[in-house]
Amino acid sequence: MADGIEIIVEPNIRRRRGRVPLSDKKRAAVLFRMWHAMCDLIEEAESLGDSELVHFLAVAQLLAEERVSTLASGVPAFDAVDTSLPN
Repeated sequence: MADGIEIIVEPNIRRRRGRVPLSDKKRAAVLFRMWHAMCDLIEEAESLGDSELVHFLAVAQLLAEERVSTLASGVPAFDAVDTSLPN
């Protein structure tokens, strides 16, 4: 120990309770709020001129949108589309 400084690490004794899974309706609402937050982040990334970050956020936004539509309709968004081949 240098200069008499002592670091004491105490274990975190607080235990987390098991989280109750959200219903599909509540999950869709959370994802919708996240989608709106991503819109704001995309605007910020555009103002910074970071096109790579804009692209990344846009892909994340599309995934959240797809998940919301799947939860709302009960049918996977890309279920009827052949995604095995690239464009």
